[in-house]
Amino acid sequence: MSSSRLHEVISLLRPSDDEAIMVTNAADIRWLTGFTGSNGAVLVAGGRSVLFTDGRYTVQAAIEAPSTEVRITSGSSEANLIQHMVSLRPKHVWVQMEAVSFSLVESLKKQLPSVIPVDIASVFSKLRARKTSQEVGSIKTALAITEQTFSEVLPFIKEGISENQLAAEIDYRQRLLGAEGSSFDTIVAFGPNSALPHARPGGTLLQRGTPILMDFGCFVDGYASDMTRMVHFGPASSQFVSAYDAVHSALQEASKRVSTDMSGAELDGIARQVLTKQGLGDLFSHSLGHGVGLEIHEWPGVSSRNKELLPSECVITLEPGVYLPGNFGIRIENMVHLSPKGIRTLNTLSTDLVIL
Repeated sequence: MSSSRLHEVISLLRPSDDEAIMVTNAADIRWLTGFTGSNGAVLVAGGRSVLFTDGRYTVQAAIEAPSTEVRITSGSSEANLIQHMVSLRPKHVWVQMEAVSFSLVESLKKQLPSVIPVDIASVFSKLRARKTSQEVGSIKTALAITEQTFSEVLPFIKEGISENQLAAEIDYRQRLLGAEGSSFDTIVAFGPNSALPHARPGGTLLQRGTPILMDFGCFVDGYASDMTRMVHFGPASSQFVSAYDAVHSALQEASKRVSTDMSGAELDGIARQVLTKQGLGDLFSHSLGHGVGLEIHEWPGVSSRNKELLPSECVITLEPGVYLPGNFGIRIENMVHLSPKGIRTLNTLSTDLVIL
């Protein structure tokens, strides 16, 4: 897999014999080579790739990156990569500026003063957006665990349980079902706390007549799931039900119309228009969604800022929401795969409101 991906990188960037590529973002290193260690950097030059890491990962690197030359060093892998690159004397170095420190860039300029660093921030993100069937399979497996976890924790939702306790149960059950870990800090928010889009679970205790927002996911084979569902503990007010129906309609409309012929901004606008017609547009305070893969937030963004077309074979989230400060928040989130064979919602779990 790594050799074909190396070919993709070379084909896209077309480096000449006197150019080199530094790969320092951990997710990109994993995508390119398979290596998952915490200290790694990859140099692409002369049509081949070299992974720099330290002695802790001698065996692991050989197993995970069999198609990549591995150099075991001590200290910073990036610093060792630069030292090796000095002997190559490249004229241009492609650098992931968002994944290197200022001091490392200064070291590169000092040791290779004639080199012109070129930022390649978006190159790997766009390559990684196009998922293989194997990658989609891993995401589906992770999502299946997340969905089963949701069903399994419903009986634990009792009066007096805290947000922290429910979040811990979610994390525990995802692990029991085979997850490598949570793909982000699990969000469990009761009542007014649900009006905080990125609420953190705390000691708030559940009472009757309370909405519950649960947003969580997990990793399988390094690939993430991401899902949000709402539960109402006890009877829901007409205001809550009306708002929920509006958010649900926005999700359905976006799911129906999503296509690789539209930009992230256009898709975001479709969901936003549904909520605006219901008088709730100003309460939708975040973007509609984002790409998912080796990282929980990847390109493409499904937001008003992304004017580029959604790429074929990407996996994105669709998560419209409305938030009434001091009262409640509502968000419903599914994962969608875009391919030439059609648009497929990966979730199997209903998006209907659960009332306990």
